[in-house]
Amino acid sequence: MNLLIIDDEPIFRKGLKKVVEVNSDLFKHIFLAASAKEALSILNEESSIDVIFVDINLPDMNGLDLVKKMAATHKEALIVVISGYDDFTYARQAIHLKVFDYVLKPLAPSDVLHLLKKIETELKKTDTLPNQKNISPISPLCTSVIKIIEEHYAKRDLSLTSVSNDLFVDSSYLSKQMKKNTGKSFNDYLTHYRITKAKELLAQTTMRYSIQEIGERVGYPNQHYFSRLFKQQTQLTPSQYREHFYR
Repeated sequence: MNLLIIDDEPIFRKGLKKVVEVNSDLFKHIFLAASAKEALSILNEESSIDVIFVDINLPDMNGLDLVKKMAATHKEALIVVISGYDDFTYARQAIHLKVFDYVLKPLAPSDVLHLLKKIETELKKTDTLPNQKNISPISPLCTSVIKIIEEHYAKRDLSLTSVSNDLFVDSSYLSKQMKKNTGKSFNDYLTHYRITKAKELLAQTTMRYSIQEIGERVGYPNQHYFSRLFKQQTQLTPSQYREHFYR
């Protein structure tokens, strides 16, 4: 299996490669491209590119236009769009192009790991284990809630009400079920998950993001509110927490 990472930011491009290498042995070769032109050149030379990570904002071509070109020549490749824009228009276009996934920057290591697991499952889904059972002590309803939180925690408008509406259940009932199954209310679970993601991003030394960027990435566009909430959860400000990893 071979992977192509297309992104014009050197730190992100190399940092993502390192995270993939540390967390997966799925790929024999990982190719890097800083532009659409460089990516197309690699694709012409390397016919066996199985997975492609492509940024939307490239210097010489819109990433979605590049996706169209790549999908035409590498029909079997799994294409993942990486975007700095939390914009439904881009996501809708990506879905229309039948990309495998659409993820937002900045990426926490656990987000990359989750993505790699999805890719591995897709590539190996024919290798089923009929005797394997998925046993979970959590109810199907709460499992669905947790999945929504894990996939959409970056959305600032994610709430108990919105999730209840999506799942067609009463919000009060859903709140009680979350408390019963996880020991946390919906809001507490969401906050804990978001802060956990923020801690991962703050701990990265290969890709350093601003406090503002990290707050936005985990659903808190107001930096002051994010910092206050982070300190309530960890007893440290985001900057103090980060200092432990840059000594």
